[in-house]
Amino acid sequence: MNEFAITAIGHDRPGIVAGFTKVLLDLGCNLSDCSMSLLRDQFAMILLVEAPDPVAIEQLNTALQVPAGAFGLLVETRPVVEELAEGPVAPYVISVYGQDRPGLVHAVAKVLGDFGVNITDLRRHLAGVDLYAMILDVSLPPTVELEALVRELNQTTRDLGVSLTVRSAEAAEL
Repeated sequence: MNEFAITAIGHDRPGIVAGFTKVLLDLGCNLSDCSMSLLRDQFAMILLVEAPDPVAIEQLNTALQVPAGAFGLLVETRPVVEELAEGPVAPYVISVYGQDRPGLVHAVAKVLGDFGVNITDLRRHLAGVDLYAMILDVSLPPTVELEALVRELNQTTRDLGVSLTVRSAEAAEL
């Protein structure tokens, strides 16, 4: 079994998902995980695919060019190489609310990066008149002191005039 990551991006149209999954089904592949998103009229998806041994990346790429061409999408396929985790991580959800301003995403992402915290998902949307919400799912490595991270995030968001909450994703799921 080979595992591949497939990314596709372009103008949204009905039938994209059906077109790609039909190709995968015809090749005997299993869709092991996926994420799809629409921002205005731009569609993006990431598919993790398990392919039977006879299916090579070249064959997969050639087959995916049919739906890619039909829908005008940019597509990339690459083998998935599993990296060993350095230890258990703790999932947290960070919410930032306030008036939109240039540099907000960067400022929060910079603090997280400086602490070695991985952003696993990030969503931004209008939550009211001139009120934006940014929700980040993050993974804290065991070496990160939560209190120090929260202090630095609070300082950064205060300087930008927005509010912040940090909560354990494990507690939120219970």
